[in-house]
Parts: sequence; C-alpha cells; structure tokens
Amino acid sequence: LHSLLRSGPIVARVPCLSAVMLPTRRLVAPLRAVLGRRHFGSPASLNKIIFTAAAKADAGAREGNVKAIGEQHGNLDLKLEKHPKHGGKGGGTNPEELMAAGYSACFNGALRLCAEKNGIKIGDSAVTSEVSLGVESDEVTGGVPLRVGLQIKLIAEVEGVDDATAQKVADLAHEFCPYSRATRGNINVEVVGKGK
Repeated sequence: LHSLLRSGPIVARVPCLSAVMLPTRRLVAPLRAVLGRRHFGSPASLNKIIFTAAAKADAGAREGNVKAIGEQHGNLDLKLEKHPKHGGKGGGTNPEELMAAGYSACFNGALRLCAEKNGIKIGDSAVTSEVSLGVESDEVTGGVPLRVGLQIKLIAEVEGVDDATAQKVADLAHEFCPYSRATRGNINVEVVGKGK
C-alpha cells in the first residue's frame, strides 16, 4: 500500500478507480493518522553528501537579490524581478526561471549518463525545461486563502536516434535525475523525448 500511494495518482495503477479520478494527496492525511507519519513517504537520507550549494535571498524576495554563498560558489549574483504576468515589470530573472535552468542542466546530464550505462548510442542532446507557476485552488494554505503550485514540462531533443529511443532515454533520465526524484509525487512533470 505504501509503494502504491507513493508512486503517484492511484487512478494510474488501479483501474477500478479510473472513473473517480481521486488524487493520492486526498488520502494522505487520514492514512498518516492511521499509519503514523514516520512510516509514510519518508524521504531517503543521503549516505554521502557529494557537495552542498547555497544561495541567499534578501528581503526583496521575488524583487530583490539572490546571491550564491559558501565555498566554491560560482559568483552568482542576480537581481530578481517578478514576471509581468505575476504583477511585475520583468527584465530580470525569477525563481521559476532559475529552477528551469537547474532542472534542464541536471536532466541532460542524467539523460547522457543513462544512455551510456544502458548501451544506447546518442549524439548531442539538449533539454528545455518549462516551469509554470499557477493557482491550484482557493484552499487556505499557510494562512493564505490561496494554494499555488508548479508544473513542469521537460523536452529532451536527442540527435542520432528516433523519437521512440529519445523517449526511452528521457524516461530513464526521469527515473535517475535527482530533480525528478525530488519533485515526484509533488509536482506534475511531463517528459517528452524527441529524436533528431
């Protein structure tokens, strides 16, 4: 039962619920109460930390500055601006754009590694990550009468293979990529592989 619930919407795995379209999240609270929080959806602990990246945002939040800190940082120092459709003036980066950049780079690395380890020969590859911010409902969240969320679309363009093979390596990368594993079950992520 645990593995079924942690793997995504139940409707994808239990045909008799397909007409109900009941998302997993609505079952989480009552099951936690019965099973106990520590036994439900416990995140895996890192046995070994390879490195830690750190950044600090100032009081300006989405219209402030964000800067990389700590050892071996890459001198990242950016002025943030809200997207015009989010009530801002634009002209600067935003948290969703930064997430898209990180996810696309990590996913492409995972794609190339998975292709190599699975004996799939590919040419150059490029990954586009589209991160959307939107409203889920008017449910009160954290004292705010609004629930916002993210959804992501990953488009992997892979040279030297057909669409089916590109999709296969993209799906393998989605299993391996730490960004994909971190978002799984929390954010809707669509993965599309395209051969070139």
